[in-house]
Amino acid sequence: MCFFVGFFYAECRHVRFELHLFCDALFAQLQRINDAEQRELFWLPFDPDLPDCEPYCCFDADGVPDVNYEPGTGNVLWWVFNLSEACPDCERIREMWGL
Repeated sequence: MCFFVGFFYAECRHVRFELHLFCDALFAQLQRINDAEQRELFWLPFDPDLPDCEPYCCFDADGVPDVNYEPGTGNVLWWVFNLSEACPDCERIREMWGL
């Protein structure tokens, strides 16, 4: 199972995830991508739908990440709560529109 770090932006209420540690299955897929022979044999030399390689976690009723959930109910190791900034996507939109 892959593990992630979650980022919650209080201003825009968006969430993003960064890969913290990838699993053996994903590592094997990455090795196939780097193998020239595998790239020639397969159009897509990896399976993009690996189980447990997507972040999953619990949220409370207000849409805020629930950091008190039981072990085994998510693969987000820890959360970073950014209370003063919007997410990078919202910041780009603001810059583009001059807000």
